[in-house]
Amino acid sequence: MYFAKSDLANLNITPVDPNNPLPLYIQIIAHLKGMINTGRLQPKEMLPPEVELSQAYGVSRQTMRQAILRLVDENLLERKAGRGTTVVAQENRPKFYLDRSFAQQMIEMGMAPHSEVLKMAEGIIDATSPEPLQVRPGASCLILVRLRFGDQTPIGIQYTTIITNLCPDLALYDFNQESLYNILWTEYKLPIVRIDQIISAVNADEWHCSLLKTVHGAPLLHVRTAAYLENGEPIESSTSYYRADKYWYSTSHKYFEGS
Repeated sequence: MYFAKSDLANLNITPVDPNNPLPLYIQIIAHLKGMINTGRLQPKEMLPPEVELSQAYGVSRQTMRQAILRLVDENLLERKAGRGTTVVAQENRPKFYLDRSFAQQMIEMGMAPHSEVLKMAEGIIDATSPEPLQVRPGASCLILVRLRFGDQTPIGIQYTTIITNLCPDLALYDFNQESLYNILWTEYKLPIVRIDQIISAVNADEWHCSLLKTVHGAPLLHVRTAAYLENGEPIESSTSYYRADKYWYSTSHKYFEGS
């Protein structure tokens, strides 16, 4: 199989900045990701040899190798003995649908879904609660923070607030395994009929990168949602942070039950 080789002169690589507070390998990662995302580095294109790249970036081969291996871990590059390092076609990343059940999504991708509950506490809706829920001041609520997994891979972190006036004793359920939306539907007959989303991009801070097993400053998808019942009343609002290096994220207008 033939792989096109990158011309180092056409990549416009300049040495990294040793005075930049970001580690040298992070600067290299950011530059290579930019070339991949903009198409300067094409899928299946072979990178120049590691020694040439390290000279172009002005770093040691160890630093260059560290950056390349991180991109291999993120499924942006593929490294094979005797063949070199090639760019992975981005369309090969699995799609993760934001408006579908997390549990269903993981199962369809051949992974076992589960969560690690980092926090669960009861409270009252007030001015510090998510804005969509502030229309119900004084209502009882459950605050839930979960690290979401596919198999043993951390996919995202969700900070969730649920108004519990219509679903008392919600805190008794095991949210390490149970689906929130599925419990609302099956146990309390509270189907979610609408989900509003606001989607943006952020960089991972130390807290999120430690939980999601990614590098400091890595891109994360920041998703804020509000879920509504048939009568138009909001019942749940979440802020989620998903790894943006492993999956393409998609959404549609159709709602799938479960969470």
